[in-house]
Amino acid sequence: MHRFSNIAVARGDFRTSAIREPVPFWVLFAACGLGCAMLILKPMVVLGVAAAILGACAMVYLSAAIFSGKVEPLVLLWVLIFPLGYYFFSFPRDKSIITYDRVLVMALVLAIGFISRDKLPLVPRDLRHCAIAWMAFLVVATLSVTQAKNLFTTGRLLVDGFYLPTILGWVVVRYFRVEQNAAKLHLFVSIMAIYVACIGLAEMVLKQDLLPLPGAAIGFAGTLPRPNGPFDSDDEFALIGVLTFFLLLFLRNLLAGKLTFRRRVLHYLGVTASLATALMPMFRSVGISLMVVLLIASLSARKPSRRFAGFTLLGCCVLVVLLASVLAPDTYADRSDPGNVYGRLAEQRQTWRLFCSHPIVGVGLGQFADVVARDTRYLELYGNVRSVDSPHNTLGGVLAETGVLGFVPYVTAQITLFLVFWHLRKQPRRNAQLAWTYFLYIFLGYWINGMSLTVGYSSNTNLWFIFSIAVLYKYAMTEKLEPVGTGPTSVYSGVR
Repeated sequence: MHRFSNIAVARGDFRTSAIREPVPFWVLFAACGLGCAMLILKPMVVLGVAAAILGACAMVYLSAAIFSGKVEPLVLLWVLIFPLGYYFFSFPRDKSIITYDRVLVMALVLAIGFISRDKLPLVPRDLRHCAIAWMAFLVVATLSVTQAKNLFTTGRLLVDGFYLPTILGWVVVRYFRVEQNAAKLHLFVSIMAIYVACIGLAEMVLKQDLLPLPGAAIGFAGTLPRPNGPFDSDDEFALIGVLTFFLLLFLRNLLAGKLTFRRRVLHYLGVTASLATALMPMFRSVGISLMVVLLIASLSARKPSRRFAGFTLLGCCVLVVLLASVLAPDTYADRSDPGNVYGRLAEQRQTWRLFCSHPIVGVGLGQFADVVARDTRYLELYGNVRSVDSPHNTLGGVLAETGVLGFVPYVTAQITLFLVFWHLRKQPRRNAQLAWTYFLYIFLGYWINGMSLTVGYSSNTNLWFIFSIAVLYKYAMTEKLEPVGTGPTSVYSGVR
């Protein structure tokens, strides 16, 4: 009897556990169903609640990382959610003082204060000249702010567009361990690329700006919308897509044979999403930059099969453009309108005229549009098309707004940065060669577009550009060695 009672008790326990086990599942199931229903009926409410929960978790995460002196968690968290920062984490909404990017940089500076002194690496010698030139430009740009009529707007441009990317790049080069965090970085960049592309695709389908920011508006090419996603403008959306595309390809090569099947699928989704993000706004300069990089990659390919595949893909790109003229004639007419080119040429004349009137110190950072709007002397025409009263050229904007004093160190910084990676090209190590190759692609993608767009003034674009090349350089600094009697370690070559 005693044995049977034990069996009954055991069976009773089993039935009780069988009844209790599904309860969490059904609670989760009901919560997911309610969440989906609310997302359909009240999407902004759901997004707001999700953002609040995410923000609270992020603050706890940031605090823990800061007091433990770890920069990697802060950087990785920024990579994952920085596109949503200005929409969900800005206060106040108009003329924001607190933004996600600013909070991140402050957190990074605080975290550095908790890093042990014996772990501090030295500044790389070969970046010294680039840093000196860039700091000289920042000094001139800061002094030019005194000419601004709206100190808040100009100060925000200076801090967000130039100072924050500088600090982020410096932190990555000195403190971020690329090899140890390569898998996480690849994962977060892929996820970020996918959800940014989904937002852009949804905007094209619905033909409205889903995450509107102050002063931002969605544009159209014929009947097709040109999405800006979670960013201020469609050019930020496109350029970040270009940079993400090349960064993901670099991370794929860095991980080499470490990719599992699931990670490989995620990689292909991320690459496809980033390429779609680059192309959705339909910028001519983006298409040109991608084709130039593809041409370089095809010519430099060692295997004839890869070279043939590259040229075949170039031919397909031309075919797609021809098909667009048939399938979407209004959009093709808008994007191929010669008036767009004439307006750009007239704008270069206007930029040069403005520079000639203020050749030494320029008109002040961010003051281009205000100055030309008040004075008709700067109006220019080309082919009966007037100038657009905005630089539409990063170098032209820097030249007109900071004069020779700002333009010379700015260009010097870009040249010395290129030379830093050019020297890596001559090294036999695989990591140096890999860093040089993808730096060239990222640099061309940034600057080919920078000749027709003022991408150098964009905070999000500059942050992502500087972050990407800092990751490349930090990886190039790391050389794997296996000393006798020890496991594989990493040392920093070129650091003195």
